[in-house]
Amino acid sequence: MNLIDHWKAEAAKKLSAVTETTIEGNELTRAPDPKLGDFAFGCFKLAKEQKTNPTELAQSIASKVTIEQSDFASVSAEGPYVNFTLSIPHCVHRVVEEIETSKEAFTESNSGEGKELVLEYAQPNTHKVIHVGHLRNFLIGAALDRVLTHVGWQVVPVSYFGDVGAHVAKCLWHLTKSRGFDISSFSLTDVEKLLATIPAEKKTGEYLGEIYAESTQKMDESPEGKEEVSFVLQKLEAHDPAWEKLWLETRRWSLNEMKEVFDELGVHFKKQYLESEVVTRGQELVDDLLEKGIAKKSEGAIIVDLEEKKLGVFLVRKSDGTSLYATKDLALAEEKLKDYPNAERSLILVDSRQSHYFKQLFATLGMMDVKPIPEFIGYEFVTLKSGAMSSREGNIVSYKELRDQVLAYARTEIEKRHVNEWSEGKITHTAWCIAMSGMKFSMLKQDNDKIFTFDLEQALSFEGATGPYCQYAATRLSSILKKAEQKIDSNSELPFSFDHEPEKRLALILAELPSKIETAAAELRPSVIGQWCLETAQRVNDFYRDVPVLKTEGEERVARMRLVAAAHTVLESGLALLGIPLPDEM
Repeated sequence: MNLIDHWKAEAAKKLSAVTETTIEGNELTRAPDPKLGDFAFGCFKLAKEQKTNPTELAQSIASKVTIEQSDFASVSAEGPYVNFTLSIPHCVHRVVEEIETSKEAFTESNSGEGKELVLEYAQPNTHKVIHVGHLRNFLIGAALDRVLTHVGWQVVPVSYFGDVGAHVAKCLWHLTKSRGFDISSFSLTDVEKLLATIPAEKKTGEYLGEIYAESTQKMDESPEGKEEVSFVLQKLEAHDPAWEKLWLETRRWSLNEMKEVFDELGVHFKKQYLESEVVTRGQELVDDLLEKGIAKKSEGAIIVDLEEKKLGVFLVRKSDGTSLYATKDLALAEEKLKDYPNAERSLILVDSRQSHYFKQLFATLGMMDVKPIPEFIGYEFVTLKSGAMSSREGNIVSYKELRDQVLAYARTEIEKRHVNEWSEGKITHTAWCIAMSGMKFSMLKQDNDKIFTFDLEQALSFEGATGPYCQYAATRLSSILKKAEQKIDSNSELPFSFDHEPEKRLALILAELPSKIETAAAELRPSVIGQWCLETAQRVNDFYRDVPVLKTEGEERVARMRLVAAAHTVLESGLALLGIPLPDEM
């Protein structure tokens, strides 16, 4: 039991004794105003049961509660609430000792009990650019991986790349046609000629994304465009040697670029699935569904009728016989089950706009007796100030563009302050840490279910509710420890030399991290930890402003130095769960 739950349980026990009822610790909440207390118990339910006024009941209860031999300094009533206030020295002492004694285990738990869990995220398409919209998926997924692992799950992170389909056909169609090649007679010799026209620096996923964006406009201008793209798609699915060679080479450009992005962001997978690997099996499964009567023909296409489940009609094969996302997703689910048969849960992180599709998919998997049925984790999309982004329209901010701008801005700000003091290596490293923080935190501090409007100026800001603000709070703590030039002996007795309210406010927020991690894991919301980091950074800055550390002496200095060390350790842990690095200085 963490300290916050311990204090709530202690307060609940005292309330139960006075009211002669059973009150649980989770019925107490953080008091809305620290001036009123640290924990609050609302008397509404109890007053209703006793048919009395909640405000009068709160006053009656508060007058009867005793706090001898406890960490509480007072109990009071404010309106319909009974408020418990912790003693400053006892509270801070308990928190610092707990952090020092537990070390890395302070925030760990075993709620996952070592059970296996498959987490699928990062499903970008090859032949398209990695852009700002993808980042939200990558970063939420990577944070969930760390959080779920932290609470005991054996997480198996996997990705699923869309390397086949209409978007690939469109890209390759325009790539060939724009260079004057005949689509109908495209040969292996033509492939070599085409590739020779593309400079080495252009052989990237970003370049293919530009080609794909152009293809939409060119299709609109070309009456035969749709038929030609369909022709290319059929050639690809038939493994035509020329088209397959061009596809494999261009796919390699995309996959190489994706790996670079993932490595930069600290995103890692145990296995990467490709759509092309499940196309054949997907078609076989559709045939099986037809044979078993789960699916049926409709106007030449194959569907699964889910009307009884109020999910409409699920299309699993097109009328021309080619595959759909659904065709391949059926096979992907089977493949993951084969690879990880002991997994107790299977999570899929996808844009919320696809929630209906995944309900249809999961319902169909249930009819196929696939277990466990995957769980859907949705997140709202990323927009620009100018509106929604679309790789088809080309109005996107690429990951590399964003990264380079944020990195350049961070470097400029650092050079203004430290160009004559810091080495080139230190400037580069610090700029990288701040740039990563600026990008990651902006995506992770906000709940998944809220649309995120990407504001470039805001992302480049190093003040306010940002990752760099949290980093700065941590580096301030680190600076105090360095300037003190004093070894902290956490094995010695910790003095009870705490008497400032900001000390208690800081200690209490540190004590909340274990429960925040549990909540983030249970609700699959890394934003819970992001919000904790922001509040903790604010408490650190309040402490830094109001409580002297380096100017004190004796036991008071020792005690505050150990609080500073504990705060640095825990804030660093919270930021690490979000994948945010800490520079040595800022």
